[in-house]
This record gives sequence, structure tokens and C-alpha cells, in this order.
Amino acid sequence: MSKVLYIDNRERSGLEELVKKHSDKSKIVWEVKQNLITDYCYGQVAIEAKSMQDYFQSLQSGHLQSQLENMDDNYNHVILVIHGQLDRYVAQMRKRGNRTPFARLQAMFIGSLARFDVDFDITIMHFVTKSEAARWIVKRCEKDGTIGSSSTYRRLRRTTSEDLRVDGLRAMGCSETIAKKLLENFGSLMEIGASSKKELMKVEGVGKIRAKAIMDALNSESPVIKEKVKLTSA
Repeated sequence: MSKVLYIDNRERSGLEELVKKHSDKSKIVWEVKQNLITDYCYGQVAIEAKSMQDYFQSLQSGHLQSQLENMDDNYNHVILVIHGQLDRYVAQMRKRGNRTPFARLQAMFIGSLARFDVDFDITIMHFVTKSEAARWIVKRCEKDGTIGSSSTYRRLRRTTSEDLRVDGLRAMGCSETIAKKLLENFGSLMEIGASSKKELMKVEGVGKIRAKAIMDALNSESPVIKEKVKLTSA
């Protein structure tokens, strides 16, 4: 069964129309419906899209943090897409009487992106225009579950750490960063397996889906079949 790109029916930024247009060109099936968690979702990929103004507003209100936490709890892969220029946003702010220095807003922007990347282990993309953002969203969906070449696949298979415990957790769907956090918090794979799902979810980057995958892999007495994705060249 082919996947569908679901677009939140509350999206009114204009980006959604460009996404529909490029989806049609790429023959990606899309559907508008209410996505309670994210702006766009494609299988287990959640994409939250923000204009520069929306980004700062949701950042300062704390809403973005909650959104990312919710997405991380419910999807395997979380992507944050930002479109717009920081200097234009600053110019708009000054017209409204806000004199916050450009350097301060720039530091806030870069620092928050770094923080989200570390805390949630997500993909963050920034584009100057809506058109670029829309093209990327559709292209990301188009390439989901594909590999660039056989040599790329071989390089991916050879990518291991120096710690077999980390490699084991990575096979369960954790990034190297999250695997190390789990080991720092619990000490060993045995202790991780003996913990509850709620305890695992206290570790940054571990949501419901990832916690369940870890618990299933470490505690099941039956084979745990990893979800397989057909790999094709793209």
C-alpha cells in the first residue's frame, strides 16, 4: 500500500498549496485532514513547517518545545522546516518598534536550533523561500525508503561505533547520541531492559514508539521483526 502525504487542514501559510502542486508533479498522493500533532506527515515521518516569524513566536511562547516533544513521542523521524530570512524578520520587527539587536536574534536562532538538534535528534532544514521549502518537503517524501546507490548502502552498513552496546541500541531505532544517553542513565542493556517504558521516556529523545521498540527487543521471548522498508535507488 502506497503512503499518503497528509497535510493539516489548519495550514494557511501558502506553503501547503506549493506542497500540493509539487506533490502532483511528483505523483505523490496527498490528502488534507486534521493532523493533531504536525503540519505534514508521511508514514512515520513528521514534518513541522514554520515561517521565520512563526518560529520565533512559538519559540518564545514555549509552544514549539511542546510540539517537538509530541512529535517525537509519536513518530520515528521528526523534521523541522523553517522558511524565511532572519534579516527580513528583524526589519519587520523594527517597523513595529522592536529594537532587539540583530546579533541577539541571530544567536537565539542558531542556539535554539542547536538545542533542538541535541535534545530531540531531529532533522532541521532552513530555506530562504516557501518554494524551496515545499520542493524539499515533497522531495524528502519522494526519497523516503530509498538509497542513493549500492555503495551508499555499503557505507551505511559499515557505520558502527566502538561500543557494541551502542550498536545494539542503534539497531533498535536509537541514534548514537540517544543510545549513549540511555547507557549513561541506566548503566547497561540489562538495566535498560528492566526499566519501564515511562522510565525510558524520561531520557531526552526517547518517545513512545522508540521506547516500545527498545522494550520489545530487550524483553520479548519471540522474534522481534524489524519494520522493513523496500530499498530502491532514487
